[in-house]
Amino acid sequence: MKTLKPVPDHEEPVTLKTSLAQKSAITPCCLIFAGRGGTGKSTHARLHAEWIERSGLSLKIADLDRTNATLTAFYPNLVEAPRTADDRDVMTFLEDILERQIEEKYHLILDFGGGDLILKNIALRLDLVAFFREHAIQPVFFHHLGADLDYLAYLVSLEEDALFRPQRTIVVLNEFIKPSSQSVEVAFETIMGSRQLGDVLKRGARMISLPDLLPAPDIDRKRLRFYEAVQNRQSVDIPPLGPIKRQMLVQWLRTVAERFWEANVDLPWIPTEE
Repeated sequence: MKTLKPVPDHEEPVTLKTSLAQKSAITPCCLIFAGRGGTGKSTHARLHAEWIERSGLSLKIADLDRTNATLTAFYPNLVEAPRTADDRDVMTFLEDILERQIEEKYHLILDFGGGDLILKNIALRLDLVAFFREHAIQPVFFHHLGADLDYLAYLVSLEEDALFRPQRTIVVLNEFIKPSSQSVEVAFETIMGSRQLGDVLKRGARMISLPDLLPAPDIDRKRLRFYEAVQNRQSVDIPPLGPIKRQMLVQWLRTVAERFWEANVDLPWIPTEE
């Protein structure tokens, strides 16, 4: 990991340049965020939502977290949600938004709640990878893990039964949930050394660790998007972030983008520095 240089407080960390020709050539993606609660799924989904939106690509977000639906507060014009939390309503909603994606060719983010089995239930009834391939949609599966082996159970159930094994599977370790005194290697030693995770990575999945975002509570409380916070915008009557926390956010955004590139995760909206 290269050393990050401080940037002026007003400077944005990355730039996105996507021409009209490039946009038309990009295959629509379905980004699926899964894993147990408290592993940073929604925060991670928000970041990709901003990257996709800033690149000028069409986007919809399905907020499927039935116990903690937070995405609507940040993206009220992009988020759709099931009518109720009932399984039948959720399945009907998913069918509808996926079928509309096929027709309208937008990028789609599916943010599932911690431990939600809806994705697995769909995969038991439908070969999802083949379905996406037939309709020219690229599935991107982000599975978020904690530090112990229990976090692997859901991913392993999808992998070992060959229920859902898209080529673009990204295993995400969130440094927020580890003790600050431990390195990623030490904190996640057990899970990183497990045979189950090794098998997933051998088949071509990628793994990244998300750095801890220290100003996250302030950003969430103020209901700021990440780049709004960088640009020193305030939300309603709540003052913006201070310069130290904005600088932390700038470096966090840069570091996350770098880690995707270093892991050879080539998604067209991930920004690069000039």
